[in-house]
Amino acid sequence: MIRGGIALFLACLLPLNAVALDGQVVQARIAQALSDAGQGGAPVVSASRPYPPCADPLEVAPHQGGWQAVQVTCAGPGGWSRVIRIEGGTAAPRLPGVPEDQPQRPALVLAESLPRGTVLEAGHLREAPIGARARGDLVVSLDSAIGRRLKSNLGAGQPLLARHLEHDWHVAEGGPVTIATDLGGIRIEAAGVALEPGQMGQDIRVINAGSGEVVHVTVTGRNKVTVRPNIR
Repeated sequence: MIRGGIALFLACLLPLNAVALDGQVVQARIAQALSDAGQGGAPVVSASRPYPPCADPLEVAPHQGGWQAVQVTCAGPGGWSRVIRIEGGTAAPRLPGVPEDQPQRPALVLAESLPRGTVLEAGHLREAPIGARARGDLVVSLDSAIGRRLKSNLGAGQPLLARHLEHDWHVAEGGPVTIATDLGGIRIEAAGVALEPGQMGQDIRVINAGSGEVVHVTVTGRNKVTVRPNIR
């Protein structure tokens, strides 16, 4: 009885012109999304299968980083979501040289195909598990991507790499830096000079101004670096 009441309540939230969808409509929307993303394959959906009403256009995105399945979402009132398998779809992307059995980590991929020169917004990106080839190559933080401009055309589902973005130097070559070292919970800071420019999360070399020692560090902020563990 309670379940029926909830269903009736949700139905009342839908616009009067919202009607139930069938598999043919969902098929067509997925096919259009595949075409827009330059993907092949065909959705495994029965044309007669019923779907709940949706007053807004259906949203289609690759599922878990690949096009072997898609996530179909109705974002309107009483919204719903379904995962649809794609026959002949493309598997989740892996970076060149990464073995199939290598552990993956969350990173950012394109939610849609974007042309060179696009200034990235949150809606352009989503998180997906990607095989990590090298430290600092994959972009894993939205904060380090939002507002940056693409240097090349990228397709939907493609991992975002630092080299895809115009440079956003946090450290300038020859510029002053604060070198931080964490020793058993104690933070020690020293002045230094950068031997090369660096973006957020990038590994570079700096000189400790006091000792003259060359130190391998990771860029952690504007003119701020942290010594890499076990590397001096």
